[in-house]
Amino acid sequence: DPALGRRRGRRDPRDRGGALASADGPGHGTASEIDRSLTENGAERMADIIVVGYDGSPAGVAALHWAADEAALRRARLRLTYVLPRPTMTGPMGTGSPLPTEPLRHNAELLLDRVRAEIPGTHPGLVVEALVVFGEAAPALLQQATDGALVVLGSRGLGEFRDLAMGSVAAHVATHADCPVVVVPAGWAPHEASGGVVVGVDGSELSVAAIDFAFGAAEDRRLPVTAVMAWHDPVRLGHGDQLPLVYDLDMLEQENTALLAESVAGHAERYSDLEVRRELVRGHATDVLIAAAKAAELLVVGSRGRGAFAGLLLGSTSRALVHHAPCPVAVVR
Repeated sequence: DPALGRRRGRRDPRDRGGALASADGPGHGTASEIDRSLTENGAERMADIIVVGYDGSPAGVAALHWAADEAALRRARLRLTYVLPRPTMTGPMGTGSPLPTEPLRHNAELLLDRVRAEIPGTHPGLVVEALVVFGEAAPALLQQATDGALVVLGSRGLGEFRDLAMGSVAAHVATHADCPVVVVPAGWAPHEASGGVVVGVDGSELSVAAIDFAFGAAEDRRLPVTAVMAWHDPVRLGHGDQLPLVYDLDMLEQENTALLAESVAGHAERYSDLEVRRELVRGHATDVLIAAAKAAELLVVGSRGRGAFAGLLLGSTSRALVHHAPCPVAVVR
């Protein structure tokens, strides 16, 4: 399993040796020789890149802390990405003229330099890049995600990131990124009594990808996994008289119980050292997962679930969880 090989290469977060890399110019970061790690056969490979959108807002700070922890767990590089709108001066006819970008870039770089100077105190040895980009937030972050293993965003931000509160940037990035996207609520911090990693299960193909991500995250953190499946009475009408069809609810519950067990059986066997819990809950998926995630370190869902419209790239449940989940949410495609 290639994913398992990658995970075996990760280190214990308590063992963080090495040195900090430095930026070599405006908008560019360099990776030092410690940016390489060994695969199982001893060959060198480049470390993964964790991209974090940062703007100094409370949610941006929470996202930075989460991303730094994740980068340390994965032995990955951390790429701080500050996106600024291109400054323009609007003329009398509504047309805009570009303004110099250097003052804005300079201020952003000063902020990122301060952040990078603080990281060795909490994450010694973490390789950090700093990048200032001008443009729209979502396309800029998607561009950075092309070589990233993970994108991390705050749920609410400043400047170009302010739309994250309404989900526009987060939803766009989660919909189109080639890698998983994690959205971190403002002010979030790990719980003392952790509820572990919660993953939403519905039997879909993307649910399998979410389960794989969740078990890897739980292994890294040495936390239990709770696989949660929501189910409810089917809402369908019969033909002719439009009376509701009759369902055997006990049978439906048994079928969903079997589907839940089958969905995680292979991972539970593969990750035999992890505690695995299974919860089948009657209710709407969004409500069920929010309740299950109240004490969780991470909630993992597929970008779309079973029964979603083919053209709906980000399902309604995933979109709602990005807005309202009480813990970081990983959206896996």
